[in-house]
Amino acid sequence: MEFKGRQVIRASRETVWTALNNPAVLEQCIDGCESFTAVNDSEWQVVVRASVGPVKARFKGALTVQDREPLKGYRLRGQGEGGMAGFGEMTAVVTLEDEGADTLLVYAAEAHVGGKLAQIGSRLVGSVGAKMADRFFARFNEVLTEGGGEGQRPTATAAEGPGSTAWTNSGAGQANVELTVNGQPVRRHVDDRTLLVELLRRDLGLTGTHVGCDTSQCGACTVRLDGVAVKSCTVLAVQASGGEVVTIEGLAKKDSMHPLQKAFVQCHGLQCGFCTPGMIMSSDGLLRSGQQIDHASICTALEGNICRCTGYVNIIRAVEQAATEMGLPCNARADTEGAR
Repeated sequence: MEFKGRQVIRASRETVWTALNNPAVLEQCIDGCESFTAVNDSEWQVVVRASVGPVKARFKGALTVQDREPLKGYRLRGQGEGGMAGFGEMTAVVTLEDEGADTLLVYAAEAHVGGKLAQIGSRLVGSVGAKMADRFFARFNEVLTEGGGEGQRPTATAAEGPGSTAWTNSGAGQANVELTVNGQPVRRHVDDRTLLVELLRRDLGLTGTHVGCDTSQCGACTVRLDGVAVKSCTVLAVQASGGEVVTIEGLAKKDSMHPLQKAFVQCHGLQCGFCTPGMIMSSDGLLRSGQQIDHASICTALEGNICRCTGYVNIIRAVEQAATEMGLPCNARADTEGAR
């Protein structure tokens, strides 16, 4: 994975250079950083907590500074271990140039991951990495500018993320999002690239909405948005603003399970359970749609949801049972009627 970017930092080159060599400043600016300590003049020890999709881990690693040229830049080499989550390695070149009274910081980095992180997929890992870089520079600019604040965020004049996908960011890269989530009003100030699934999981703690892939194919993140089942990894939080969202946590009423939830249990429509919230929310979308409920319509409604355990037979039975319990017309196939 490659990350490239150009950031205008509103401080002199001397100030920026000093900060880039100050572990205390870097610790403040790295998202999830627990500690950043100097071993010697050219080696730092770092501990960072990070979440990449379903993988959460505490990474311990070392950064080595090479080819240091005062006021001009340096090369970084780093490696980190996250236990069962996997490991990561990276190299980065950082250079500084004068930009009037400000400083233009240019970086080019290459990263490799292994273990569970590699299984998640480079697209999702790269997206998380790009956002961490964006938040780092926003905080870095605030730390170096008196008072910080929204009006003093850095400007990315030409940045490239994973796969050389161009993006731009300025002080307008933040947005107010207002939603009704599971019946409760919610307001958050977020990066305008924040996905709905990230807002639900990270900001609101609604982790029943799962992240299972980096291609929008698995359906584990499905929620109800304004009455329609959608994959929340394909919707920006700002796009959903003003809408009503129901997650798996809000499907049931108080202490009683929704008919779909009961049917999935009774029909053994789950094994590992990771896909189950998305399956149930997609099924809920079908049952609310007014369509005829039969084997074909259920298969169509669930074709965007992947299950690696059950083979789908009991899932289809569960949806048919729930439809019957809810009083909806349901034409079940003969070979599934015994499940009810």
